[in-house]
Parts: sequence; C-alpha cells; structure tokens
Amino acid sequence: MRIDAPLPIPENIQTQNVARSGSSAPQSSNSPAISTQDQAQLSVDSGTVQQLKSTLSQMPEVRQDRVNALRQALSRGSYQISNQQLADAVGSDLLGKVVG
Repeated sequence: MRIDAPLPIPENIQTQNVARSGSSAPQSSNSPAISTQDQAQLSVDSGTVQQLKSTLSQMPEVRQDRVNALRQALSRGSYQISNQQLADAVGSDLLGKVVG
C-alpha cells in the first residue's frame, strides 16, 4: 500500500515566482542576484473569494429549522442514531470536518 502519494493542487490555486536555493547552475556576474531562500507565492482569484464571502455572510449561523426538528424528535423520543453515525461524527469533529 502506497502512503506517500502527492496531494493534488486545486485548479484555482497557481504557484508563481518560485526560486530555489542551492542551484547547481553557475550565475554570471551580469545577472541579478538570486535569493538564497526558497520562495513561493500562491494566488487565488479574488472574485471567487469575494463570492464565497458573500454567500457565507448570507447563511444563518444557526439553522433554526434543523434545531427545531431535532428538539421535536428528542422530546418525542424518536431521535435514533446508530453507533456508526456517532463514531463518524466524533471522528469528523476531531479532524475538523463538517458532518451533514
């Protein structure tokens, strides 16, 4: 089983201006000095970020309809959850993922 597979880079993120230190190519005295530190810059489409922020700001922090439905199910004693669902929710919470 291979566990060191590279992670894909999302399509909307592009790397730019990457300089590598320790280059084996000799530099001429006429070329500008290259930084000895590795550098990377990531650019994200600002329009996409603004659109996501706008969408997020329109969503309520608490989905009251779901809260009310769960309260009713609990009060009736009809709320049932399997051990697997509980384990998945706990695991997801520990990993910082949202369970829906």
